[in-house]
Amino acid sequence: MPNKKSKEERMFLANSLVSWKTLHRVSEDPYVEGLLRDLESGQNLEMWATLNPLEFLPHPDASSNTRVQRALFIIALIRNALVFSPVALTWLAISKATAAFSAYTTENSLTVVNFLDFWENGYGVLSKNWSLSNVATLDFQIIILIISLTIGIGTFDRRLKRDRETSLDAVDRDRVQIALEISAYLFKQQKVTPQIFNAASTGILRNLVSTSKSLERTSKDMNKAVNSLPSHRDLLTEIKNIKTRIARNPE
Repeated sequence: MPNKKSKEERMFLANSLVSWKTLHRVSEDPYVEGLLRDLESGQNLEMWATLNPLEFLPHPDASSNTRVQRALFIIALIRNALVFSPVALTWLAISKATAAFSAYTTENSLTVVNFLDFWENGYGVLSKNWSLSNVATLDFQIIILIISLTIGIGTFDRRLKRDRETSLDAVDRDRVQIALEISAYLFKQQKVTPQIFNAASTGILRNLVSTSKSLERTSKDMNKAVNSLPSHRDLLTEIKNIKTRIARNPE
């Protein structure tokens, strides 16, 4: 009956370890695979009991939303490229307006035209697409888009970091839980060796010596306190003196 119960506990631990390994995608780890193999066979458990699971269990990586991360990366690239687009668009519009203005003044040398007025109205030479107001509107829309993308990227990035921290906490809790289960089972499988016995005996003797020294110090302190108290004879003498003083001074 005890052997059957021990085997059930061993297989239950093995199943828990397999579930943990599968859930956190921990494969081909020497500690996990070796412990599973010996749990299934019931061998070398004394050796595994000497190892601390918290030191040898692998640290699984937290799950992350790779699609969202990839999308944020692409959006960030687009945002970074758009940062310089208003400047590029403005200088391109200036180039177009300058070329058109030069051609217009060449054909209409007697006409006095302001460059900004020409850039806005075109006078049939410059396309409305390159007019000053149209370019300024496009620059404004691009800047608004850049601001919106920056806010969106920052918000989603903070959310991803918060989700990752939460996932890491859950992974650590699962790792500690399986480590405690392993330690609880393997503790029963420990074999008392001369080294373990000597270490335990040394600790016990050290505690006994420390306790005896503490008791000795306490005993000395108590003796000092007792010796400082007045003796029986001193008390009787003091009582007689008090009676004598009372008798001499009845009032």
